[in-house]
Amino acid sequence: MSTKKILFLTTQLPYPPKSGGTVKSWNYVQFLAKNYVLSIACLLKDDDEIHIDEFQKKIPLNHFSSVKVNSRRSAINLIKSYFISPCLNVYRNKSKKLQKNIIELASINDILIIDHYEMFQFIPTNYKGKIVIHTHNAEFMLWQRMSELENKNPIKKLLLKLESNRVKKYEKEIFTKADLIYSTPSDIDLYKTHGINVSKHSLTYHLGNDNLLNLKDLEFEQTEKAITFMGTLSWEPNIDGLIWFINEVWPKIITLHPDCKFYILGKTPDERIIKATNNDNRIVFTGFIENLESYLKKTRVYIAPLRFGSGMKVKVLEGLYRGVPTVSTSVGIEGLKVYSGKEIMVADDSEIFAKNCSELLENKDLWNKLRDNSRKVAAEKYRWEPLFNMMNKKLSDLILTS
Repeated sequence: MSTKKILFLTTQLPYPPKSGGTVKSWNYVQFLAKNYVLSIACLLKDDDEIHIDEFQKKIPLNHFSSVKVNSRRSAINLIKSYFISPCLNVYRNKSKKLQKNIIELASINDILIIDHYEMFQFIPTNYKGKIVIHTHNAEFMLWQRMSELENKNPIKKLLLKLESNRVKKYEKEIFTKADLIYSTPSDIDLYKTHGINVSKHSLTYHLGNDNLLNLKDLEFEQTEKAITFMGTLSWEPNIDGLIWFINEVWPKIITLHPDCKFYILGKTPDERIIKATNNDNRIVFTGFIENLESYLKKTRVYIAPLRFGSGMKVKVLEGLYRGVPTVSTSVGIEGLKVYSGKEIMVADDSEIFAKNCSELLENKDLWNKLRDNSRKVAAEKYRWEPLFNMMNKKLSDLILTS
């Protein structure tokens, strides 16, 4: 059987792997390039353009097509989307130029892999090959949880709820047109609970840099009395979680540990995060960090204070891989088989979240327990190679039915 040709469609250049989404996409396209004839068509966001040359040098591709888009989330674009697109983010990711390029590329490829639901709009109507959707979240749930947390502006709350319904309708529609859908276990459960047929779904996970497991164990004495957050600082769930932590949890921690530092790793923080810090010099914005180990090895407590989102959180897995004792909300550990007090500490209440952080800042025995158990569960359950082999078995079965 000849090697099948795959066209991978994604919402941004999957390199460098600097966020949860690009970490998964980058690792996945590397695997696909080793096993298939791979082409990629993608949109370009932010500074993606400056990384194109390096990206193409690192991965063998049959064809590569990209188009810059810069359509922000705004009231005007929301209104336009009501008339033009099924939902806001599909509208924001439109490109007539990329559409034209994909029509040409799709005709010479056997399989289309749709990375993020926004890219489904680019599938040519007459495409005869197999269609695979690779989800990163149960997207409707992101909007629904934002609506549930919005208690100040009733109009905004209503619009978020409406958008959740629009996204849910669109996800339901595109799933019926796909031949295979990869989703995390927690997202599959969400889809099923909300009346979406999951008969075509197969398991995937969103992992992180599992090479961190090869590094030696951290030592309590070599860490600073410091808390660290790492993530994309323009992503709404991270913005909301950080503001909640800074306003509700951080004051309780520094009452007990006034010498504690809080490192926020990530480039271009949203203005709302900066404003929330109120010029507290104990809170340090590091900007983009090339060598994360320089901060992870001196971090005593790692946090994931997410109040909404879906799917597995790469930032949490990074903590597990490195063995940095982590405090997370229940949203942060969705899809992970970890337990509070064993591999991680879990709290949704600000008082308990602060108590957990404070205890890990001073309790060496608990700190060592979480370090060892977190690395053990990550090594046993969350590695890239067995994941991609499992996914490829499903893809191979699909190909055999062609």
